[in-house]
Amino acid sequence: MFRKAVSVLTSAALIGSTVTMAAAVAYPAPFNAGNSAVVYGADSATADMTAAATIQNNINAALVSDGSADTTVEGGDSYQLERTSTKLHLGDNIATAVRSTLTDDHLPTLLADGKFIDDDNDEFDYTQKIVLGPTLNSSMWEDNDYADDTPTVGYRIPGGQTVLNYTLTFSDQPLFADLPTTSLPIMGKEYYVLSNSSGNSVLTLLDSATDAVLTEGDTTTLSVGKNSYDVSISYISSAAVKLTVNGETTNSLAALETYKLSDGSYVGIKELLYNAKDTGISSVEFSIGKGKLKLTSGSEVQVNDVAVPGLEATITNASGVPSATSALASIRLDWKADTDLFLTEDTEIIMPQFETVKMAYTGATYPVEEVIEIKQGGDTYAVLEDFPLKDGTADIAFLYGDSNGFNGTGKDANNKLITSNLTTVTYDADTDEYFIVSYAATTEGESYLMRANNFVLDGSDNETNIQYYKDGVWTDKKAGGKEGDTFSIGNAELGIGAVDRAGKNVVITANSSSTNFYHLYSAEGLRTYLPFEITTATNVSTEVGALNLNLSAVGPVSTGHNGTMFYLNFSEEDKDGNIGSGAAFTVNVGWDSSTTAEVEVSDLVGNNDSEIEIQDTDVWRTFMYSALATEFLYNKPSSGQDSIKIIYHGDEVELGTYVVSSDAVIGSGESGVAILDDSAAVTGKNVVVVGGSAINAIAAELVGAVRGPAFTEATGVAAGEFLIETFAYNGNVALLVAGYDPADTTKAATYLTNTDDEIMVEEGKKYTGSSATEATLVTTA
Repeated sequence: MFRKAVSVLTSAALIGSTVTMAAAVAYPAPFNAGNSAVVYGADSATADMTAAATIQNNINAALVSDGSADTTVEGGDSYQLERTSTKLHLGDNIATAVRSTLTDDHLPTLLADGKFIDDDNDEFDYTQKIVLGPTLNSSMWEDNDYADDTPTVGYRIPGGQTVLNYTLTFSDQPLFADLPTTSLPIMGKEYYVLSNSSGNSVLTLLDSATDAVLTEGDTTTLSVGKNSYDVSISYISSAAVKLTVNGETTNSLAALETYKLSDGSYVGIKELLYNAKDTGISSVEFSIGKGKLKLTSGSEVQVNDVAVPGLEATITNASGVPSATSALASIRLDWKADTDLFLTEDTEIIMPQFETVKMAYTGATYPVEEVIEIKQGGDTYAVLEDFPLKDGTADIAFLYGDSNGFNGTGKDANNKLITSNLTTVTYDADTDEYFIVSYAATTEGESYLMRANNFVLDGSDNETNIQYYKDGVWTDKKAGGKEGDTFSIGNAELGIGAVDRAGKNVVITANSSSTNFYHLYSAEGLRTYLPFEITTATNVSTEVGALNLNLSAVGPVSTGHNGTMFYLNFSEEDKDGNIGSGAAFTVNVGWDSSTTAEVEVSDLVGNNDSEIEIQDTDVWRTFMYSALATEFLYNKPSSGQDSIKIIYHGDEVELGTYVVSSDAVIGSGESGVAILDDSAAVTGKNVVVVGGSAINAIAAELVGAVRGPAFTEATGVAAGEFLIETFAYNGNVALLVAGYDPADTTKAATYLTNTDDEIMVEEGKKYTGSSATEATLVTTA
């Protein structure tokens, strides 16, 4: 329900939230059963809608991670466009990335091989195939004919572009003369052949026809689809017949002629069985079908004498030369988009008129959503906000300067980030905030923020403590370290060089070739290169990350690192998880054009270049067209500094794209569907109710339509606080996630989606909190 609106809401959530989606969180029953909804108020603040979308994404990511949200197909034929080792990725062309031709190996009923029986009861073998159009590319696009000002992921098929073609091929060919009165198989349906004409280049068929033999003086009843027809003979001769159908009498019809009834269906005469004797009884073989199809080779198919735009037929003569013994080799139907077609999570496309085959898109499967924001930390420094390290998130200030340009790495001259492309770094506690240690090998990548403190003299040895940043707290890794000591963190092997107690500095060495001091890896494997300073007069280094503060102009394109601009280079993993082997992109960090220049993101390079604004938010959405489909939300406010969010997916992102028969129904086990606060819409569902009772009607049912002090009295939650409470609701469960104000609701959603503890869904359980990282159980059932 409301899936299109939810896809927009999902983007809005990432605009306003830097919460990392914890896909592995174990949602308790009943929210892991696939029949739940996330409910937000129709008049909700943006923060509440953001919180609802965050919870929705979180529940669905958890379900995908445990396999309970796999796409399902019920009834009919279906084929997902993929190979065992090749998935369909964003930006891929279906035909070149996966396959272009489908046969009975892929759609065994729709495209089944078979035998055709002609009018002489001779059998002819046939095969069927579908060939997909050569330019079916997935992408992100915006089209007001689909949704105003909304960047959408899926397939946009312009008018005139080939969707697919279907071919029926006879391995041994029936004569055209023996086709009338037979049933021609096309994509799992039988079409009654009324006639062939114009040198065997035109076939006239009845769709969904039911036939019968009717004797003069009798009445028969035929059912065609949902309609019923009572038929009798009004007149019959050796040359023609008149039928009365539901009280309507046809014109005189010869064999193989048709008559259109008032309800739009057609009567076709197959054969006149006239007996001229006075004592004889005549009869007629006829059919009634819902529509007459006219296939003219090289022209558009006509249905009930009206051309179907974009659907063209080709009839191939086995000999290539029309004659009395001409035989049918094949029939091909080419389907081209008449107008722009949209294949999205909300819309399928179906072959016109024949309506036996359709294409469906179930969306992209995102393994996780790891969010990294690059922005101004202050007027003069840039920061990687909430960067997801192996041991928790951290804000990493990586470049600082003044209005004239960059002066160094870190936050400022007294809070530096120490990096190096050498095998050693020197950390000075008087001026340095932290240094980077990273390890990478094939599919392993990990990074740590580290520092040294407590420089002391122990006997004759200068010693220091080496610490790392873990879950927001500095933690000892090597206490009392002295020169010559070694230690490890994760897989990184390190050594301690000279320790200067008086100067409060220490040399750290990389003791393996896989350890370095300037690469930076996210927990899911996204790699970037932090700036490391070089001091040569000219920017002679072409190494990625080499920053020459002596240069004020843009340096070589291959580096782009100088006193006024830094190219922050990123690399995805490839689809097999190899670190740094996937698609690359660059976020350029520079200075704005203010009177006193300030740090900002100045460009995004290497993406697909189709940035589209989300409504009027000043936020532009775009993707990497790659196996991991990294998403970007580029914030370009009319006032203030530009920033960018990177949403990294950590693993291969697969696009669910299907060719299916028209009777197939595609669904999924997604549970966290976001909907408005309509009690009728959540009947039979377990609900996560987001937002306070003043703006969410279902919340008002749970705690009363109260706000301000009355809300505090009803819930015990005051300003700055939130609650997460479970209620029995209409025979199911309602989990209320609400704060005193929208900012507090955001904290509640953040806690719910990031806690390692299951929120026990039992009536009477209630948690309260005042920060996004902590909540307290205050009641028990």
